Amino acid sequence: MKRVIPLFVLSLILLFTSCSKDYDYEIRVGESIVLNLNSSGPGTGYAWQWNIADDVLDTISHEFIPYDENFNGGPGVERWTFVGRRKGITTIKMIYKQPWETEIVDSREYEVRVK
Repeated sequence: MKRVIPLFVLSLILLFTSCSKDYDYEIRVGESIVLNLNSSGPGTGYAWQWNIADDVLDTISHEFIPYDENFNGGPGVERWTFVGRRKGITTIKMIYKQPWETEIVDSREYEVRVK
């Protein structure tokens, strides 16, 4: 009997954990998300590429912001802005690589709920 109670409690914890869903971002239709991702700079050929499998979000803008404006070709931040288009849940998949190479240097996924 002593082992049955801890298993029951553990089962309840797992049930409640799996029922509550956290998203990386929660926005309303028309609101935006800004992702800032470190980048080695356009001169290296490496860049963040994105993929969204549906139409829950639209891409509004993408820009490179250097850390030091006096150092051309240096590292900085790639800033991506997305806006909620319709209600739903989607995943923004980002990969960091040179477009002509197959090797992915870094990848990120962000789950977004638009309500």
